[in-house]
Amino acid sequence: MARFISLLFFLSLSLCCCRSQSQGSKMSVRLHSGGSPLTLAAPLELECVISGHGLSDSGVSWMRQNRDSAPEFILFITSLGRVASTENGKPPARFKAKKESNYRLTVTSFQEQDQGNYYCIVNHNQRLHFSSGIPLYLPDKAPKKGMDLSCDFYIWVPLASACLLLLIALLATITVCQKTRRRRCKCKRPMNGSNGKPSMPNRYV
Repeated sequence: MARFISLLFFLSLSLCCCRSQSQGSKMSVRLHSGGSPLTLAAPLELECVISGHGLSDSGVSWMRQNRDSAPEFILFITSLGRVASTENGKPPARFKAKKESNYRLTVTSFQEQDQGNYYCIVNHNQRLHFSSGIPLYLPDKAPKKGMDLSCDFYIWVPLASACLLLLIALLATITVCQKTRRRRCKCKRPMNGSNGKPSMPNRYV
């Protein structure tokens, strides 16, 4: 049953997609989470809202498409509220379906592998009708504040040490230069003659 529905899904994309889009979307998927953000291991419920006449009497297939992957069949629920058996005879784990005024899909414990865009599909009068998709992805995990503080510690301590060493070297250089300038030569050069001019040697005596 699952293979048959998956085959119909892919064939409809190539043969009936243009006709379905020309009439506009008559189906949509809503998320009932109470306004809280999506979290790991939390339950959530999706509702397939069908506004087209007679579409709700044909049952609904639920599909999921993750990023960079092909669409994946989840389950099929009849108009009587019965979930069709899959290949192994059991409904998929963590997924439950029911029919009230609309068709509903419940994820009892949302996991990372459950992320993706969710669609509900109706096969009516040999045509597949697709709902607008709803993206369900976990929020990106923000780095912990403690990790930021440790990173700042490893960055600023070496920088502060290097600045301190440069300051010590600068002070030592200034001190040495000042001592060198204070040193003066006390030796006097011998001078002959008047006015401090050296006298020419007399070669002839």
